[in-house]
Amino acid sequence: MARPRTRIGTFGKIKVTELRKATRKEPGLYEARTRFRMRNGKLKPVKRRAATETAAENAVKVACSKLTDEVKGKKISGDSRFGHVADLWLESLERKVEAGTRAPKTLYDYRDTVRNHVKPRLGELSCREVQEDVGLCDEVIKAVQDQVIKAKAKGAKRGESGVSAARRTRVVLSGICGWAMRQGAMTANPIKSAETIDTGQKKEIRALERDERGDFLAKLEKVVTARAEDPKRRLGVRGQGWLDLPDIARAGLATGARIGEVLALSADDVDLTLRRVSLTHHLVRVEGVGIVRQPLRKGGKPAMVLKIPSWAVAMFRDRKLQSGGGMLWRTWNGGMEDPSNVMKRLRKVADEIGYGWLTSHVFRKTTASHLGDKNVPSEAIADQLGNTRDVVEGHYRRRQVANERTADALESMFDVPEGESSTG
Repeated sequence: MARPRTRIGTFGKIKVTELRKATRKEPGLYEARTRFRMRNGKLKPVKRRAATETAAENAVKVACSKLTDEVKGKKISGDSRFGHVADLWLESLERKVEAGTRAPKTLYDYRDTVRNHVKPRLGELSCREVQEDVGLCDEVIKAVQDQVIKAKAKGAKRGESGVSAARRTRVVLSGICGWAMRQGAMTANPIKSAETIDTGQKKEIRALERDERGDFLAKLEKVVTARAEDPKRRLGVRGQGWLDLPDIARAGLATGARIGEVLALSADDVDLTLRRVSLTHHLVRVEGVGIVRQPLRKGGKPAMVLKIPSWAVAMFRDRKLQSGGGMLWRTWNGGMEDPSNVMKRLRKVADEIGYGWLTSHVFRKTTASHLGDKNVPSEAIADQLGNTRDVVEGHYRRRQVANERTADALESMFDVPEGESSTG
């Protein structure tokens, strides 16, 4: 007959091993160990050492009693495991997502950070230990940055940079510690004292220049058509995902909208008579659900109505007619496009045609930079993108010549008035 399983919230037999006999010079050393069954059904090893057999066994029982409180969901304290507190924090964030006050993508990203970076490094420490060791928190943040940089150096796929991963880890740790403070498990947030992340030299904003825009679209059209019609690939209806890329690029350039906002456009969002496009939704991936069309723009920002240039009208007309009153862009089986998958296809083609530097925001940056080249004020560009002036100038618009208006006046710096000698 099989041995009955240990019930959740309980532990098995405690075994005690003598590691060192007591002498006149030093006390004995005993290790007691058992396995505790956690809420998720996994058996967690519990070990404690002490000078006597009884003390070691009692220490294990105390540790298991704290784990019992954790499983039963009792109030957390400074002795609570940091990994358990991280799970409780994620649960509170999940409730905010359900209430519509936080984005599902935020929960997805933060859960990923807790699973891959926080728990492996800090999960088994108590809240008190994490609070008292600011240096350890610093080490964790820097270790995450180094890990991502090394992975990219070994050929890892494109994703967030080491700085981005470190920043997110810092935000997550600060969120967990702040929540623990509000629950009485911590008296201070150690992340507030952690070293600021060095971002290094800021990258130059890269956009498609005037002579690159037509070239990029022409090459994009040629490559995706060849890929979709290649008999060796036998893509069939799946080839439409590649054929849609040029129009998605044009929509991004015409509006300056984010890729998730462009892909969320439906036929009702396009008014051809007034040449207007309404950005009312954005697409996000929700764990366990799939692609969801969320109301409002990214970050819960209000909807926008944009007038589109005449060169984009024909494209939007065709997309609206082909949509049958639904989404402008759909997958081969009628579902909503995943922005990440669209960007993967776009990057793959971009690498082939000599635009390997292309990123998800390149069309948004190109729109902002083109408007800047046409002397459109930063405030108006911010209105086009739905951002603030500072965000536009710091992240989207290419650096402009600072003294365009005064350069001509500087030409006369060494001019000598008529009738005067140059030596005075």
